[in-house]
Amino acid sequence: MACRRLLACASALGLLGAGPPAPIELRTLDGAAIRITRGPAEPDVVLHFWASWCRECAEELPSLGRAAQACDPARVRVIAVNIGEEPERVQAFLTQHAFELTVLLDPGGKAWRRAGLWGVPSNLLWTAQGVSTSAGQTSAQRWRERLEGLGCAPLAAGASGSAQP
Repeated sequence: MACRRLLACASALGLLGAGPPAPIELRTLDGAAIRITRGPAEPDVVLHFWASWCRECAEELPSLGRAAQACDPARVRVIAVNIGEEPERVQAFLTQHAFELTVLLDPGGKAWRRAGLWGVPSNLLWTAQGVSTSAGQTSAQRWRERLEGLGCAPLAAGASGSAQP
């Protein structure tokens, strides 16, 4: 099952065969098109897919945001991608839940499905070494470790926030 998901993800992103990976098409809250790419001179990308109705997502987004503050955007981009919800609903969620991440929209969940992901929250890490995916809630500690592994600075003592299971 995991192998099939990885193959689906690699295939959807154009990582199998010749040529560069295909850009991931997303939207801003204002509706502007955004293309996420990962070329040789571009930073690693962490896409965290979430939905406003997902309790685990609401718990995880602040800890991911805190961990992402240690990342230099020229080296690692961390983006929270809402799956298939209307901009007004996403904006209402953002008003109620404070976190510091770039938020983009995946209309209809197209990018999420093309990447072979399932469930929320789920993640796509796109680095020079390739693409990896994961699903399920990630603890604050695990996010710090993952982002440090990508070259983000370790968080200062006391800045870790609350840990998630």
